[in-house]
Amino acid sequence: MKRLLVCAAALTLAALPAQAAIARQAAPAAAPAEPSAHQRLLPLEGVQNARDIGGYRTADGRTVKWDVIYRTAELSHLTAHDKALLEARGLRSIHDLRSVDERRDQPTDWTGEGAPAITAFDYSMDMSGFAALFQGEVTADRAREVFAASYPELLKMQRPQQRALFADLLKGEGAVLYHCSAGKDRTGMATALILSALGVPRETILADYELSNQYYRPDLTTAEASDNPQAAAFMRLPEDVRAIFMGVDARYLQAVFDIIDRDYGSVEAYLDQELDVDAADIQRLRSLYTV
Repeated sequence: MKRLLVCAAALTLAALPAQAAIARQAAPAAAPAEPSAHQRLLPLEGVQNARDIGGYRTADGRTVKWDVIYRTAELSHLTAHDKALLEARGLRSIHDLRSVDERRDQPTDWTGEGAPAITAFDYSMDMSGFAALFQGEVTADRAREVFAASYPELLKMQRPQQRALFADLLKGEGAVLYHCSAGKDRTGMATALILSALGVPRETILADYELSNQYYRPDLTTAEASDNPQAAAFMRLPEDVRAIFMGVDARYLQAVFDIIDRDYGSVEAYLDQELDVDAADIQRLRSLYTV
């Protein structure tokens, strides 16, 4: 049983190995009012947590451009409408941050003329850190502590993906989309690095990260959980603990910032030393993606 529960703990980082078995695409929540015609939430039919990261003010008074950088959950339910909308917005590149197993279980089916290039790396999720959660009573407070501790390790795990994403953004050749399974953990971390590079204040980045609590809304039921042992184990967890797995908390991302500040001194130094994004590259990113 403990092994199954540890697998269920991976839900927050990788959704479920067969998420479609217990989660259906929920209708997106209404986007909050924006000070322009742009909307934070993309009007996609088959994709959750699909957001434009534009519109945020930088510390030096500039604004992140709309319609060039998108973040989403997995894309296995893309509709013809969704593809047409993204093509019309000039999407040329997708970065799939998911593991081999996730991509196999929920493949992105988008090929043919006009389809964007998809970049992905083969790796397996290491969820060993979640074993500590099940040493004794499983509580919401303990779950939050374990998640916060897992994020710095996730940062290390995602460096190849982050490096490729930044290299692509530096090309400045069209709109770029990146995603994981739920569009909240690995995707949220990538967004934090991008917005930091563009000069967006940290408090704004943390607030953007927590929007996943509003826009990621899987319909978890027990209807088909009996066919998926990991899903069934997850459904037996206390309700408040399940809620922690399906959401985000600014403290998780703050733990990443704390590690970066401690070990590198700044996000800019982290980008330089680990992702090969130097000061000149940061200036290019800001010229490309802020106005």
